[in-house]
Amino acid sequence: MKCFNLVPLSLLATVGFSHNAFSQTQVYTTPPVVVTATRNEQTIDDALASVSVITREEIERTQAADLQELLTGKLGIDIVNNGGRGKNNSLYLRGTNSGHVLVLIDGAKIGSATLGSVAFQHLPVSQIDRIEVVRGPRSSLYGSEAIGGVIQIFTRKAKKGFSANESVTIGRYRSTQITTGASMSNMDTTLSVQLGYDETGGFNAQKGNDPDDDGYQNTSLSATFGHKFSNRVSLDTSFIRAETKTEYDSWVPTTDYESKGIQQAAAAKLKYTPAPKWEMTFGLDQGRDESQEMANGLNTDRFDTTRDRIYLQNDITLNDTALLVLGFDRQTDTISSNINYAETSRDNTGVFVQHQWFMQNTDILFAFRNDNNEAFGNKTTGNIAWGYRLGKTMRLLASYGTAFRAPTFNDLYYPVSGNSGLSPEESTSSEIGISGNQHWGNWNLNFYHTDINNLINWACAINCDDADFFNDIWQPFNIGKARIRGLEAGMMTRVQEWTIASTLSLVDPKDVNTGNKLQQRAFRTARIDIDRNSKKLSAGATIMGQGFRYTNTSNSDRLDSYYLINLRASYSVSKQWMLRLKLNNALNKDYERQKSYNTAGRSIFVTISYSTS
Repeated sequence: MKCFNLVPLSLLATVGFSHNAFSQTQVYTTPPVVVTATRNEQTIDDALASVSVITREEIERTQAADLQELLTGKLGIDIVNNGGRGKNNSLYLRGTNSGHVLVLIDGAKIGSATLGSVAFQHLPVSQIDRIEVVRGPRSSLYGSEAIGGVIQIFTRKAKKGFSANESVTIGRYRSTQITTGASMSNMDTTLSVQLGYDETGGFNAQKGNDPDDDGYQNTSLSATFGHKFSNRVSLDTSFIRAETKTEYDSWVPTTDYESKGIQQAAAAKLKYTPAPKWEMTFGLDQGRDESQEMANGLNTDRFDTTRDRIYLQNDITLNDTALLVLGFDRQTDTISSNINYAETSRDNTGVFVQHQWFMQNTDILFAFRNDNNEAFGNKTTGNIAWGYRLGKTMRLLASYGTAFRAPTFNDLYYPVSGNSGLSPEESTSSEIGISGNQHWGNWNLNFYHTDINNLINWACAINCDDADFFNDIWQPFNIGKARIRGLEAGMMTRVQEWTIASTLSLVDPKDVNTGNKLQQRAFRTARIDIDRNSKKLSAGATIMGQGFRYTNTSNSDRLDSYYLINLRASYSVSKQWMLRLKLNNALNKDYERQKSYNTAGRSIFVTISYSTS
């Protein structure tokens, strides 16, 4: 069975469940509240953007061990992995580059200022309460990087009263996961603390390269604290830290490589309501990305980056149908390294405004932002969106937005190869979609088109005619152009004790200069999650398939399509105790997501968990 056979199956699951067989099914779920699309609270049904929400309930139900397992196959998301747990992950959102997605943790911007990407593999799912994925440009609110979209991760918060949780997971490849935590909440104060430990012996990461097991360790901590001083003043704080050690394979086959790292985010947000229709939010946050590379036990390269931000946001309700958002933020990126960079810090100041109108059947949004960066000057971006309700159950959506990505420290200042004359990458995106929320479930269908100019590509600049390749000096230049078109379809329905969710992503990413397809992106991705929930015993399956992808810019080499089946079950031993079982890659498929890198075979995991809530 080839992966393309999953596409018709996914389409059937996505658009075919409005059959009369579901006419007696009642799905009265409250639409979740999201904040990432507009920087203020609104229900997902009111958002003038393509938004997906992954809840803590879904994380526990799917028993996902990491973000790759949780996110792969979700609408618009494709992840490439270099050889197992803890190894480098590259996330492509709507076919854009891995550096074209902005990632926030509780509002704090994270990621490496040198690489320009986020180490998703090190962010522990045990510390996550929910994830909001906004697909499409959002530079008009957040500035650099939000070309493909924004992913915001929210850490676990306190539940009402006192609660405690524990869990232990063991499985193949000498894998162990342990989590423990507690929280308390009363009318005015909330406090939550979570601890996690994750270890796996792993398997050989790269084919034909240093054939030993490449293990991984992750020790994590998260904490949140909130206090309501009065009806007009409240404070919320959060902190998360993950310390990691990763064994991996690299370009010298006989060398043992290891990386130690820290991923950390801290945020504090003070809300003040000076008038009934005016809310002010003052925030401070910091993101840290640190890595120490080692070869045969000896330290080599060290890269520590910090992103500090301060912001002020005003949400002003003009009347019953209009909301105005005004704000500014100032971000300072700094690096510390054993590499001698020409510059080690830069500042960016952004000013933004957003106006939303909510009418009987029509909603309209305008947003504009200006960023002043000491490395490249001013950059203005904007977003326009329109929504129209077709009766009580369907809605049309159309939007247009611009976005940009600032060059990284490596692009600008890396010794010898840096190019300080680079300009930001720029994009324009348009989208049209339709969604529905019927008695049997909800669905959506979206088409999008993105053009990216000034793409930063590396090219030979010095000694290019030398016969010795190692004397060549390569530098980044603004010479790339890309055109990306795509279709996304999603559906969720509940029938008695059954829940069925399906997604289909079709993407056509093209290099305009060469006419070739962009490398590393799967052009077709389909995923179906089927779960049966009962009071004692629950069971489910995930069927996920991806079409082929090219591994080089010339499109002369490609990875084959594949599909996977993951099975899961859980049993409530008592009100507090739960036993879970998971079988990943049940058919023991041999496949690749990155050329020459291995992936996990059939793997079984057992979890026992305790929760007072």
